[in-house]
Amino acid sequence: MPAEQWQTELGQCIRTLGELERYLPLPNKAKLQQVIGNMRLSITPHTLSLINWQNPNDPILLMSVPHERELDFQPEELVDPIGDDAKSPVPFLTHRYPDRVLIYATIFCSLFCRFCFRRSKTGEANPGPGDADLARIINYLKSHTEVEEVIFTGGDPLTLLDWQIEEWLQQIRAIPSIHRIRFHTRVPVNLPSRITDNLIAIFKRYQDATHPIFIVTHFNHPQEIAPANIDAIAKLVNAGLVVRNQGPLLAGINDNADTLELLFKKLTDIRVVPYYLHQLDLARGTNHFRVPIKRGQQIMRTLQGRCTGIALPRYMLDLPGGHGKIPLTPNFAEHTNTNTWRLTSPFGIEVEYHEPLVE
Repeated sequence: MPAEQWQTELGQCIRTLGELERYLPLPNKAKLQQVIGNMRLSITPHTLSLINWQNPNDPILLMSVPHERELDFQPEELVDPIGDDAKSPVPFLTHRYPDRVLIYATIFCSLFCRFCFRRSKTGEANPGPGDADLARIINYLKSHTEVEEVIFTGGDPLTLLDWQIEEWLQQIRAIPSIHRIRFHTRVPVNLPSRITDNLIAIFKRYQDATHPIFIVTHFNHPQEIAPANIDAIAKLVNAGLVVRNQGPLLAGINDNADTLELLFKKLTDIRVVPYYLHQLDLARGTNHFRVPIKRGQQIMRTLQGRCTGIALPRYMLDLPGGHGKIPLTPNFAEHTNTNTWRLTSPFGIEVEYHEPLVE
């Protein structure tokens, strides 16, 4: 069977420094080789076409191209910044909240974002779950009937082949206690050709009026919303899928009210619900992307009055140690000194959070 367009594009990704050097000079190749030894390089042809290579501060370039600052680790940064492993009862599954689980359907991504909070997993080649893992996951879900929702994550679950996605959906939908399924994916951003008619047909087969499928995507800057992306989103929404967006607040990329207002309104206009704006997780080597929480709160206050409520996401932080997400409001976050916050988890647990100093 001939490869589909999206598969051909995956084969054309920039994956080496030599290939990247065709687009911009790389004066520190030795250090960059260390960087991609920790966190792989992949940039899709679609994303390449959106980068202004003449602008060293192009937002898509900054999110996609490795930088030697990724070798700078802060003492507050963590290998597992949100405690995925601490709440993993079986391999490739995290059960952090009572009613829902994460399933890491693959560790592969079409594009490896330089700010990735799961870079310790996605940064290295890993085959992902095999048949035995899938069987363990299904048995776990059958025995934990309190779980109503499955969230496919990774890596990017929509980089799986159609038959693999259908196999997961078939097995999950056979469990009566599972009502909702989510796919967390950056494919509509970086590889919009993946949203094929056949993929849409698969989604439609496995949802009905009381068993929805949600797509949570990951647009971080209005420059990422190009015609091909709009077409991909339209296919999903027109098929009855609910599409939401979440992404991090990133220094030098979207850390101002004007950029975020434009992003949130453009997303709303293409029928994507802005869902969460995340405080960047404490992943190692990402501090150059980090925005101080106080500045994030100021930006959200600015947006509150000038951005329509249907386009305004919640500003969230995923607590280290697997304690869950909280909104960064005074009820949940108290600033105690220069870089320390006292945070309260959704379950009433107080957590001391040490924020790296940002130069």
